[in-house]
Order: sequence, then C-alpha cells, then structure tokens
Amino acid sequence: MKKQDIRNAYTQKVTELLNQGYTIFPDTMNGSQGEIAHIDLTNGSEIIRVLLERGLCWSHISDGFHGDVITLTIGRAAADTWVGDRWDGTIWNSRLEPSFQIKWAEVNSRGEGWYIELDEAASIGHIRMERYRASHTDRRETLDGAFKSTALRWLRKQPKMKTCRLEDIEKMERRRQAPLRNHGEGQAVHHPLTHTATAPAVPVEGS
Repeated sequence: MKKQDIRNAYTQKVTELLNQGYTIFPDTMNGSQGEIAHIDLTNGSEIIRVLLERGLCWSHISDGFHGDVITLTIGRAAADTWVGDRWDGTIWNSRLEPSFQIKWAEVNSRGEGWYIELDEAASIGHIRMERYRASHTDRRETLDGAFKSTALRWLRKQPKMKTCRLEDIEKMERRRQAPLRNHGEGQAVHHPLTHTATAPAVPVEGS
C-alpha cells in the first residue's frame, strides 16, 4: 500500500466516529508530542483520539523487521485528563487506552514509499536474515580419496613434508569462505576455494 492508502485509513476511522455521533473536540488538540497527526473527538462523556505516529522498529535483533513503522491508534483519553476552559487541555499519547491499533512497515523508503503490515514485514525480514547468514558462513566439505594425489603434491611442497606418502594423509577438506565486503567501496571481495589436507609431520632425512 502507498501513503495515500494510509491517509484513507486514517480518514475512515475519523469518519466512523463522526457517524457514531462524536464531534471534533479542539479543546485538547493544541501542541504536538512528535506524532504525524491527531484528531480528538468526544460524545460528551469521553474523549477519543485518532493518532498517527512514526517510529523506528529495532526487532531485527530477533530476526524481525528493522526500519520505519507507521502506527494508527484509536484510544480513549485517560480518565484524569485535564480539560480547561482556555482550549489548552492535554491528552498524553503514552496514556491512551487503545481500542484499535494497526502498524505498517515502510519497506521502500525511496520515492513515495511502500508499506505493508508489520507482521508480514517481520516474516520477510526473518527470511532475509536467514539468507544473509547462509551466504556469510564458512562451509567445509570433506573430500574423498580421489583427491589424495593432488593433496600429496601440495603437501610435499611444504616444509619438512617431502617424504610424505599417500597413506599418511588423514583428512582432506575444501573450505568455502564467506565473501568479505569492502564497505569503503561497496564491493564484495570473494575468497577463492581453500583446500586443506592434514598429515602427521614426516621428518626429512638428514634434517
């Protein structure tokens, strides 16, 4: 959904209350607590605020969504809300008693932006995190005996390993290293495959 869809949802909630007989109550609408918008309405016995806020979600720590979230809340003002006779009453957003709330995550901050419900965004964030971990984890693969001859040639080039024999080779592995990212240039640097073979050290005659 786009920003206009959120505007429409906000307008719809205000309209629903007006249709129920509530009237706009400007007595408590002065000032701001950092929200996008708020409209207060009353039916004579209670004050209801329709509130639109923007905040930052940090749930990526648990593999969820990380980014901006738009929240639409309909809440009843606290019973002890002070309403004076000079149009300067205050309703604290943090003390609202919500009867309805929905959150949208901004999944594309470029241009006009695109929004989906937060639960769906958290699910997508979890999938992305799993893919990231899979692509940034070193993997080791055990090689079979067909690679022993190649490994033997490599081992014999190592210090004090010139007399190593095929039967001395205990294990062979191929290691696929995760790519390193050069943050300064924004380019990925890929490691070549690393092959390792282990064998007990065999002293060279005369050493």
